[in-house]
Amino acid sequence: MLQHRSNLHGTAVLLAALIIIPSSVIARDKAKANTLTKKQISQGWKLLFDGKTLNGWKGATNDKVLNTCWKVADGQILSTERDKRPAKLSGSIVTKNQYSSFDLRLEYKLDPSFKGGHVNSGIKYFAYPKTELGLEYQLYDADVKVRSTGALADLYDILAAKERPAKPRGQWNTVRIVASGNHVEHWINGKKVLEFERGSEKFRAAVAESKFRNRDKFGEAKQGYILLQDHGGGIAFRNIRIKVLDD
Repeated sequence: MLQHRSNLHGTAVLLAALIIIPSSVIARDKAKANTLTKKQISQGWKLLFDGKTLNGWKGATNDKVLNTCWKVADGQILSTERDKRPAKLSGSIVTKNQYSSFDLRLEYKLDPSFKGGHVNSGIKYFAYPKTELGLEYQLYDADVKVRSTGALADLYDILAAKERPAKPRGQWNTVRIVASGNHVEHWINGKKVLEFERGSEKFRAAVAESKFRNRDKFGEAKQGYILLQDHGGGIAFRNIRIKVLDD
């Protein structure tokens, strides 16, 4: 009987350990939003958003848009609703630094209570100074039918993504944009959905059919800014980080 009780006690302790240990591991591994782990830092990652301020960002064409069209709350960069802005100001924001070859990752979420129609925004890269022009990773409601190069994860008005495995409004989606020299990749929620070569025959042919046709070698700049597009609100960003790659 004593042996049996001892075995039961040992089993109970083992089961408790199996329950407790994974929970502690999960708690340790769950990264805090807008922070980097020691491993990420050693790999060369840098935060573009500290979770508290818009330091590191500036207006693409007008710095008055900071803290007017955009605000920080609950560890998120939020695009405010246009009708609630002073004088209905509008404008995108860009990083203070320009980038050439990079691995950019972030999360975005569409506001389920947004009343201004479909949420429309974008992440632009190789953005030109003092403009809102650049190659654009389109952000849009995933279940809306739009023209082939104006949907989620497309290279806006130029090339279409092959699929759009997005989550609905109110849930976070992960975006990854890789630019290695002229090679570019669009990812969403862990899937690569588009890749192309800037300056290639296919790329230039697609640009020639787009609204950017009259801009010489559009999208082929050596470097440019990262831009968060203002299109009237309804979108939030967090966990924005970048790693500079060798050219």
